[in-house]
Amino acid sequence: MSASSSGSLGNLDRLIARLTSEASPQAVVLIQGDLVLAEPAAERIAQALAAKSGCAVESYRHPPTLLPLLEDLRTFSLFSSGKVVLAIDSAVLADRAAAAALIDDAREVLPFEGAGRSLSGRERQAAVRLLQALRLFDLDPSFGDAARLVSQLPAWVFEGASGKRKAAKKGVDDVRAELAALLEAARAEDIVGHGEGDLSALTDAVRQGLPPGHALVLAERTAAKDHPLVELLTERGAFLAVGEVEAERGGWQGLDLLAEELARQTGVKIGSDAMAELARRTLRQGTDKKSEGAAEFSSSSRLAGEYRKLATLARGEAGPGQPARIDKRLVEANVEDRGEEDVWQILDAIGHGRGGEALDRLARYLGSAEDPMAARLSFFGLLASFCRQLTAVVGLVQLGRLPKAESSYPRFKDKIAPALQGEIPGGGKNPLAGLHPFRLHRAYLAAARIPPEAAAHLPADVLETELRLKGESREADAALAQLIAKLTAPRR
Repeated sequence: MSASSSGSLGNLDRLIARLTSEASPQAVVLIQGDLVLAEPAAERIAQALAAKSGCAVESYRHPPTLLPLLEDLRTFSLFSSGKVVLAIDSAVLADRAAAAALIDDAREVLPFEGAGRSLSGRERQAAVRLLQALRLFDLDPSFGDAARLVSQLPAWVFEGASGKRKAAKKGVDDVRAELAALLEAARAEDIVGHGEGDLSALTDAVRQGLPPGHALVLAERTAAKDHPLVELLTERGAFLAVGEVEAERGGWQGLDLLAEELARQTGVKIGSDAMAELARRTLRQGTDKKSEGAAEFSSSSRLAGEYRKLATLARGEAGPGQPARIDKRLVEANVEDRGEEDVWQILDAIGHGRGGEALDRLARYLGSAEDPMAARLSFFGLLASFCRQLTAVVGLVQLGRLPKAESSYPRFKDKIAPALQGEIPGGGKNPLAGLHPFRLHRAYLAAARIPPEAAAHLPADVLETELRLKGESREADAALAQLIAKLTAPRR
């Protein structure tokens, strides 16, 4: 067990011990983190409190409002000496960064044509998420024209929780119109979402308490750290952050927490290389500003689902008396590769002349994109910029009679980079000025692998590729592949 996972479990054990030993424990407890971690932690707390009170736990997933749950906890003492409620992913304490994820949930039922009929259960849940998103922006969904209300949501919430759903303007307008129809249908059925009433009631429960033996445990994937109620729960010792999965240095931080929890749930452990491969195939990084680096809300759940499937397969493969274990081979054979590819690693592969790796990574990048056309054009923009850097480096190295293949980054940074980024003889703007020395070194080494005549023709190759990508060819991927092949072909 790693230090991070043992520390998280230790904090949870201490919180449970304190809550169950106090005569009058805090009535509201908040567990925040990736739901794969937060939900089982909250369940353990709820079960411990219920055992102390001699009652069962009532669980509610995505409750549309906390008001009836809190009211029930206050009045149930008339009929029983204890009751514990577990509310999972209510979003009542979410900050505005969660709005895109809420809109993602609401879009699951689109296209919506619900006029004149009752909403299905799935549509009611989508309507609740839409109402919650509106309230996060201080928009009261109960009053005013539905279309006008939805139009006040910022455009970025329609890009999705990952920030990659780059819909065309007409597409966003269509989504707005259908969500407005969903809002009208929700009004007709008196559906409500979280409002100030929820927060006021929750604050009262935290400050004034609930009847003895009654408690509310919240498992939230998002809770704004500067939210006044979160700060109050922290002061009362009733808040625990159990960890999140975040991208870090080309990998994922927090995988040990997921592996520890999923091994506890399934009874089957996973090798570190297998866990890394499972993460590579399932996790995707969110890109909205407030969750930069964090995994998408849904992708860690996908990882957990695949882990449970692999655990079942591992038990089937284990011989009599042998412990089941998930290895990398099992992951590669049974988990579809739907993870996220780093575009900078594609460019690095090109810079090192590894054409096959670059093309494989590009295919994976485009295959996992929600909008392959937008992803293709976005990558081409980066590649075109890289090509311009290569052309400039080749010319400036020749002009300044600089060494062509200095592999030592410190020596390059001290002696060659200043010459490449300095003033150009004869005047003019240096296209390499302002480029980070590390990226410049990569371009410099890549330029050393390109014959001068190929570098001279590179601007024309980029223009031809752009024309093919933007309509003059039906084989856009082939156009990109040919440009990459020219950049990575071995120098004769």
